Amino acid sequence: MDTLAELAEGTLAERMRLEAAARVLRTARRAMDVTGRAMALPPALRNWNPLLVTAREHVETLTPREVDALLAEGARWAAALLRAEPDLRRAA
Repeated sequence: MDTLAELAEGTLAERMRLEAAARVLRTARRAMDVTGRAMALPPALRNWNPLLVTAREHVETLTPREVDALLAEGARWAAALLRAEPDLRRAA
């Protein structure tokens, strides 16, 4: 019923947006670890130290504009990585 309350308060979309941005960070970090590939990183990822804070905590420190940029750049970054490393499509 928390989701119902969030819907009523108008906060559900923002929570989902932050969760999506955190997922972009975690996925990009994992992909880099798996491939060992050094690619230009989304700026938000360059400033994140996963040993100190969670992806969600880091995303919460970003401005709305930075979150939007992370979501947009994350999609472009992932597409470029998949072009360079097509076997990642089959990785679990």
